[in-house]
Amino acid sequence: MTIDGYTLGLAERNAKTADSWQNYARQLEQQLVNAKAGLEAMTTLKNVALTELAKLDPNHYLTVQENRQKIIDTAYGTYGKPRP
Repeated sequence: MTIDGYTLGLAERNAKTADSWQNYARQLEQQLVNAKAGLEAMTTLKNVALTELAKLDPNHYLTVQENRQKIIDTAYGTYGKPRP
């Protein structure tokens, strides 16, 4: 079987495109892992901070989940995304 220049060029271009998409997917996967790790760290920090706050002032505004949710919803909306 003979492969002409056009077919070979097309195959090489397709291989480069596939490699490019694969690299892009790997970058997105790494960003997702980093985001999940950051979220887990922030959740842990929030829980520790709330526990300490509740010890100091059990009636503090932020010890009530609904109050914290209002703040989160406002910040989320400011970012431009509606809450799911």
